[in-house]
Amino acid sequence: MKLTAVVLLVTLAFCCFFGTVSAREILPGFLNTLLEGTLEQLYVGPISQYRIDDVTKAALAALKKCIESLSQEHTKALVKLLKMIRSEA
Repeated sequence: MKLTAVVLLVTLAFCCFFGTVSAREILPGFLNTLLEGTLEQLYVGPISQYRIDDVTKAALAALKKCIESLSQEHTKALVKLLKMIRSEA
């Protein structure tokens, strides 16, 4: 539950900060990279066009650490959910 709340808050922050259209383009890649990729892949991929300050980098590192603590089964389920959502968009 705590992780879900964190992911939702990060998603909301991105929607507010980057704007609706931009967020729609960046969020699927951002979330997928958080779930399956590395922080380095996140920085050179979905959010590479944005200047990320040190506090945000620390927050992303904490979020990634939290995601990595999930069981493999839970991570796969979240990836599957993200794919279902992307296919409906």
